[in-house]
Amino acid sequence: MTTAHRFTHVQPSALLHSHIAALRRRHVSVAALTGLALLGLVCVELLALAMFLDWWLDLPRPVRLVSLLAQAAVFTWLLARGVALPLLRPPDDDTLALMMEKARPAFRTRLIAALQLARPGALRPGASAALAQALVRETEVLAAPMRFSDIVATDRVKKLGAMALLIVPLALAAFVATRPASIDLLRRVFLARVPVPRKTRVVVANGNQLVGLGDSVRLEAAALGVVPASGRVVVHYRGRRDQEYTLERDRNDRSRFGRTLENVQASFDYRVYLNDGVSETFQVRAVPRPTVATIECEQEYPPYSGLKPTRRALGDLALLAGSTLKLQITATKPLRLGALKLVGLDRQLPLRVDAHNPALLSGTLPIPARDLTGFSVLMLDADGMESRDAAVYRIEIIPDKAPLVRIAQPTRKEELATRTARPFIAFHATDDFALTRIRLCYRLGAASPASPASPQAIELDLGSAQPAAARRQYPWNLGRLRLSEGSLVEYWIEATDNNSATGPGIGRSDPQFLRIVSPDEKLADIWNRAGDYMGSIDDLAGDEEKLNQNLGTLILERTGPRRRP
Repeated sequence: MTTAHRFTHVQPSALLHSHIAALRRRHVSVAALTGLALLGLVCVELLALAMFLDWWLDLPRPVRLVSLLAQAAVFTWLLARGVALPLLRPPDDDTLALMMEKARPAFRTRLIAALQLARPGALRPGASAALAQALVRETEVLAAPMRFSDIVATDRVKKLGAMALLIVPLALAAFVATRPASIDLLRRVFLARVPVPRKTRVVVANGNQLVGLGDSVRLEAAALGVVPASGRVVVHYRGRRDQEYTLERDRNDRSRFGRTLENVQASFDYRVYLNDGVSETFQVRAVPRPTVATIECEQEYPPYSGLKPTRRALGDLALLAGSTLKLQITATKPLRLGALKLVGLDRQLPLRVDAHNPALLSGTLPIPARDLTGFSVLMLDADGMESRDAAVYRIEIIPDKAPLVRIAQPTRKEELATRTARPFIAFHATDDFALTRIRLCYRLGAASPASPASPQAIELDLGSAQPAAARRQYPWNLGRLRLSEGSLVEYWIEATDNNSATGPGIGRSDPQFLRIVSPDEKLADIWNRAGDYMGSIDDLAGDEEKLNQNLGTLILERTGPRRRP
């Protein structure tokens, strides 16, 4: 059985396979190390070249993008071909056997034949397995003293490795020694928006700016490092020639430079030059400021007035206190925010921006009782541009007047009354809208101003209605007050209106007085007043008689004496 089996197929050689595996490992490792060394050298050199050209020529960003893409392509190709490919696709046994036979001619074709004949199915039917097995043994004898890995050339990897070990550390040392300029150049290689490092570094604080058409713009920059005596800024307008302006040095800070450009009418790009330093390109964008196109006003009166809403013109904003002014404002461009600046109140009131029409603002302005003198519209458009020099729309606040009250009877400021008298208090009260309450107020002992008594009140009936005017008469029963002779009663009429917004308004008549006297003193007062009335009547009769006499004399003078016939 053993002899028969020996001659039916060829036993593979473990010695030959171990030698081939060692050759494969050596070949792959040398190829990968060669690729790594070449990758490091090429990438460092390309990176250094890109940084140098950028420092020398100040390459624009699109050129730096092309350079970065080219470096990335080279890096990817070297990594794939020199490192990844040898590791992922190592040479097979036949390829390595041919390499060995080429390097050691003593094998002739024995090595590859010994490997191939030992594979399953390699012998054709009728072929001699003994002969093939003898060939394998003969090849093992030749290969036993040899080291297959010695045929792999290492001169190139040693040379490239030595160069990499020398150049890469030198490049790193140079990078560290030239910081922070080298860091900025490296960032620029990777498309960072930083200026090329120079002896003078230009720092522009407010680079890109947004200004309104017709406004002024201030271009400022600071010099770090070597500070020059002057600088310049180059302004580029689309479709026009570049313009150059001298930058003025700041008197307080010698490292700062600036220039104000008046009446900007178009957007432009600019770059600042200070000594050998150059800033990146910045843009000043000039856009029209938002302004008010139209304002529609509607006054809603306070509910207690009973008045219907009224459209109001901007030049006629005389508004009743407690009203609400509804505003619909149309701007010249779409807006992000809007507000009313309330003149006199020193505060702002936000406005709503219409979601479907961003150029439309709406809001309500409550009219206070006082202090508000007008409003202006503040706007912020979608670009972040604010409105400026907004017009002030004047508001005149019309206060709701308190009721007017007048005592019609008694007519005299001070009347005499007995303790049980019932004087009639007649009064007239009027209001702009409606009266809700009328009271007869009085105070006892008002003759002592140093310590006046607390006032008291009697509610007077207005009925179920709330009239705008009321004429009433009230018989005041003084007997209920239990007054003593010599007392003084101060009284007045007090009316309250229906102002539920800023009120209520309370109106008072002028105070009058009742002095409590005895019946005899009251009777004497009546006779005295009657005598005064009679004297007044006599005086009127005498005046009428004199008037008649004067009238007759005047008629005779006009007509003259009659002639007899």
